[in-house]
Amino acid sequence: MTTSKRWIRAIENACAEPDLARSNQLITMLHYLLSEALADGLGREGGPNFHSWAVWGSRKAGVTIRQEDLDSAIRNATVTAGVVGSVIGAATGVFSGRRLRWTPDYLTAAIGATIGILTGGWTGRQIAIWSRGKAARLVLQGNQIVIQDIGEQTAHFLELLENGATSERREAFFAGLRHGPTEQHGQDRLAIAFHSYLAAFDSNDLEVKRAAMIAGNCEIVYHEHIRLEPYIQGAMPFIVRRCTTKRLMTYEIGERVLTVGKDLPGIATPTAARNWANIEERMRYVFALFRKFHNDPEVFSTPYPETEMTQIRESEHFR
Repeated sequence: MTTSKRWIRAIENACAEPDLARSNQLITMLHYLLSEALADGLGREGGPNFHSWAVWGSRKAGVTIRQEDLDSAIRNATVTAGVVGSVIGAATGVFSGRRLRWTPDYLTAAIGATIGILTGGWTGRQIAIWSRGKAARLVLQGNQIVIQDIGEQTAHFLELLENGATSERREAFFAGLRHGPTEQHGQDRLAIAFHSYLAAFDSNDLEVKRAAMIAGNCEIVYHEHIRLEPYIQGAMPFIVRRCTTKRLMTYEIGERVLTVGKDLPGIATPTAARNWANIEERMRYVFALFRKFHNDPEVFSTPYPETEMTQIRESEHFR
């Protein structure tokens, strides 16, 4: 079995796994193994590749897939909806009281606010529970799309490197990519990215290698996020997108935890995302993240403890 076929079989096995959390774990592990294989093939000194970053995006996706953030989502949704409900309830109480000539405004406002808090809080809780379940399914679907689309091309690229990366093999590899923009299901951005990776492979200049790797990473992540747009928007109900981005969205690199709603440290221009469902805000943050931490060794660190890594490697999915 060829190198690419082994990788593609492992990708198919991971995506076919019926248990959502287990599928995500296998995909995260595949990103890590692809990252290591690419680093060995291209030269680790050039810095992380797309899969190195995808490890942390996939591991973070696992939090939503396992619904570990459900309690926080319920708490935030209940409080936010309760506050909104109290304001609406108070106004409704005063208006109704005046129309019906009931008791003084302060009393009808208090009654309305209490009803609004209870109604709004309950509604917010139900929305959070429903939306987190929906988000878990959509996030995993997006997780699977990324490893299938990009992982399979990486598998072919690794085979190219393994066979010497001759001009003929390079031409055959790029001929296998679909022409056209990502928006029309094309892979032009992936072609640009892999050309950048080959520029890093061909160069002996460390700065050139690192710049080429960053350029390739940014092209692939942009391709990825265009494809994931409906899944990200579907996983984030319109009414709570800004609240979720501000309160719940974090990005982890090893032990480092970054809040996407805050500017990245040490960068003069704004990078914070206020609405993660907005692709322009996402890309501004992610591009800055890739450049800021490109030389950080934690990007290459393992996503799980070593004993767990060993168990996953030895599972039937990777045989």
